[in-house]
Amino acid sequence: MHYIVSIIGARSYIVDSKELSARDTVGHGTHVASVLSGNQVRHSSYHGLAHGIARGGVPSARLAIYKVCGPTGYDYTDIPSAFDQAIADGVDIISISLGNDDPLELTFDPIAIGEFHAIERGILTVNSAGNKGPSRASINSYTPWIFTVAASDIDRKIVDKLLLGKDATLVVSSYRNYVIECLESSLIDHKVVLCDQEPILEEVKKSRASGFIYPSLDNYSMVMPLPVVALSRDDLNSPDIIAPGVEILAAYSSIGSPSGITWDKNFVEFSILSGTSMACPHVDVVAAFVKSFHPEWSPSAIKSALMTTAWELSASLYSEVEFAYGSGHIDPLKATTPGLVYETSFQEYLKIWCNISRSTPGSVIPTSSSCPTKSTAKDINYHSMVVQVKVGASFTVAFPRTVTNVGRANSMYVAYMEGDPQSCMLVWSPTFCNS
Repeated sequence: MHYIVSIIGARSYIVDSKELSARDTVGHGTHVASVLSGNQVRHSSYHGLAHGIARGGVPSARLAIYKVCGPTGYDYTDIPSAFDQAIADGVDIISISLGNDDPLELTFDPIAIGEFHAIERGILTVNSAGNKGPSRASINSYTPWIFTVAASDIDRKIVDKLLLGKDATLVVSSYRNYVIECLESSLIDHKVVLCDQEPILEEVKKSRASGFIYPSLDNYSMVMPLPVVALSRDDLNSPDIIAPGVEILAAYSSIGSPSGITWDKNFVEFSILSGTSMACPHVDVVAAFVKSFHPEWSPSAIKSALMTTAWELSASLYSEVEFAYGSGHIDPLKATTPGLVYETSFQEYLKIWCNISRSTPGSVIPTSSSCPTKSTAKDINYHSMVVQVKVGASFTVAFPRTVTNVGRANSMYVAYMEGDPQSCMLVWSPTFCNS
């Protein structure tokens, strides 16, 4: 069984001498790359789970790999070099499934700086939003020139039935591999253990436990080297858009441990991972799909097409994350025919950068351009419209926007509002437009 990804080049930017090779020793990069462009493989599964046909979104795509992460994470200084090389190589789209644990000040964030350079050269960058949502301000990337992606569920749940005493049955999320320490090793030898705290992995190796039950496992990538069932809760992050990212089966490095633990030698060809890292390549795939129909479109036009055609989640069903799914869930077919797009120029992005840098001591502009007139985020020709207001206070706000017709000539577009018209009065000028 082979899962081929069309890699035309790979290079490591990690200073650590142990990671000079561009080969994936972790598995995360292989997983993401195969979601992007792996070829079709029948009878793929993770130890029999999620059995079926695996295939990347665009098998004909060609990937250039720029390695900046190793088993211990990444160094901030390696990322700009990788971005500069990708830009020099003339790539069409950059996919970056990594981020900071906590948001950095924009003008000191190597990912934001690298993506700013990319958008200046007309390259769309898609970035994972992070796995801390859906609480407020929990994403690790918030700049408008980055296409930020969060993860949604898919129509698959991997579950087990846990048989309790008195014939009680509990249906729980199931992962084959997991390790946790919650009791003394001498007390859990060859037993299944119910735990309620974070894992201390090396201790479990000594415990000889048969398996673990771990409550409150979030929906992001966790695979461990012992049988486990987990009580889980659904979660989303705050993004521009959402895409499939939960329980995604894809190829895995043949030298990478699925659990990320050095003593775990349970090497596999496929693994199941969850998180915004897995959602990110799905959006890259759709962006490439749209670009194949419209090769002349700018990054902002492609981003606009995906955001304005996304289907919204029901606020009544998902009220706690109403602002956490961005414009909605990607719809590849609709994105090819959006009708209207919002073109955002580099000069508008530069205004936002300058607005932030003016209030950040020691910051610089990562371009040879000079700062234009001061501007706020709501004033740029962006694909969504958001403003923070005081609760219970009246307000008036204007969003200047210019749309470009990429649909049929001589079309008419009419503006309308969805929601409660009594709570907010909206005025469009003009109310319709012909093109």
